[in-house]
Amino acid sequence: MSESQRPAFCFGPFRLDVAERLLSRNGEPISLPPKAFETLVVLVENSGRLVTKKELTDRLWPDAFVEEANLANNVSLLRKVLDDDRQDIKYIETVPKWGYRFTAKVTDTG
Repeated sequence: MSESQRPAFCFGPFRLDVAERLLSRNGEPISLPPKAFETLVVLVENSGRLVTKKELTDRLWPDAFVEEANLANNVSLLRKVLDDDRQDIKYIETVPKWGYRFTAKVTDTG
């Protein structure tokens, strides 16, 4: 699917418009670094499914070796932006040693 044909997703008060590369909360844009945005896209596109760390790093950094900490930093930033709390997970669940799962109900608005 080409970038311009990619959908937009809604979850909670958020809208993730993949084609416009825009995350907004209640209509207000939220700035995200490119790799954090791409991390969110992969997680949301695979909502409810475990996305392994390898899948994420292969997709986000296809031609480079990166430390696992880079991915963890992106997820940490996303949790802050989404007001997610490890004790009361609303959006991103960590599956220790394996990866992450996007747990919120997602509506495809594309």
